[in-house]
Amino acid sequence: MYTKEEELQLQELIKSNEEFAYFLNKSNENGKLLISHFSHELRNPLTLIKSTVQLIESNHPEAKDFKYWTQLNEDINELEVLLTDLSFYNNSEKISIEKQDLLLLLNSVLSAFYPQAEQRGIHLSLAIEDNDKPYFTQFSYDRIKMKQVFTNLIRNAFDATKAGNYIHIECKAYTPTHITIAVHNNGQMIPEDEISTIFKPFVTYKAGGTGLGLAISSRIIRAHEGTMKVSSTEEKTSFLITLPL
Repeated sequence: MYTKEEELQLQELIKSNEEFAYFLNKSNENGKLLISHFSHELRNPLTLIKSTVQLIESNHPEAKDFKYWTQLNEDINELEVLLTDLSFYNNSEKISIEKQDLLLLLNSVLSAFYPQAEQRGIHLSLAIEDNDKPYFTQFSYDRIKMKQVFTNLIRNAFDATKAGNYIHIECKAYTPTHITIAVHNNGQMIPEDEISTIFKPFVTYKAGGTGLGLAISSRIIRAHEGTMKVSSTEEKTSFLITLPL
């Protein structure tokens, strides 16, 4: 199916992808994230590689049976996700504030997850007292960035839960100082030794993760002059967001 030279080229491409991903990780560890400013330039050759692989597969369907083919596609996809998340990370503290309905946003995000919750047998809900609602319906925040935060937290909660578990959003106002949004679930506990590093970039404890989701979310909340904390026990895991009024 392939010549020895073609096999060596594919193996070398896989190795290159792995080395590039490692380099991005090391650049962050050393505090040198300048490479992210060139993410769009890096994306161009990656797009060419992906289109070439797709063309080969289209012209040679038997390529799917090559023992390195699946790994090659997985590496390309992981690099795409990594570049996207890296771009989000760098821009996470650039926010555009506007007074709007935060409850409307929360309900919109939940609506997108209801089909998945029903299919998996997970109870998804939101609670807020009537007296607290006005502080959420007229709140100043960046809608796009905040949607990213809640989408990420709820998606992570789904990863930790199974049939019969719950994911519960609890909103409270503590006038005149702040509001809180807590995302609770009674799924798998986060080990204590992971708590201290959970918001650090490129730290991930799940397969296929880039380790940037929670780091991005935390930076977005800080840009809103708020805080995000996590606690986890065998009974419940909670991500608590506090935002100033």
